[in-house]
Amino acid sequence: MKVQMNIDPGTTEDEIIITIKEMNTKVERILSIIHEEEECLFIPLQKDGRTYLVEPKEVSHVIFIENKCIAYRGKEQYRFKDSLKQFEERYSPYNFIRISKYCLANTVWMEYFEATFGGSLKLVFKNGEKEIVSRKYAKELKKILLKE
Repeated sequence: MKVQMNIDPGTTEDEIIITIKEMNTKVERILSIIHEEEECLFIPLQKDGRTYLVEPKEVSHVIFIENKCIAYRGKEQYRFKDSLKQFEERYSPYNFIRISKYCLANTVWMEYFEATFGGSLKLVFKNGEKEIVSRKYAKELKKILLKE
């Protein structure tokens, strides 16, 4: 990937031009950083009748259980009012990846993972929470994290 930067003190507004052959995860990350700077993005999470505005980096993972979408912020559990699919569509540029049919994980919060019987992985987060990475998503997780 080539990078060119022109500094022009006479310009009135910053402009970013990206020329790519096709969209890829690197470009998506770059775009998410650019957009993150443009807007103050928060995830609306509910608990005890209140709505909290939480930054994506504060959420370790989100699970879908008993027809509810639950987000983990440290050891605390909060309710996300929309579906897991909608969470994924909105917040995947903020380090969230799917690790199973029912779970999205924030790569920033991952402590370690280890192989389990049958090809799945046990993922442990920095907050002590644990989730299983299904075989279907284990290969992609390794590819992203280990650059395989």
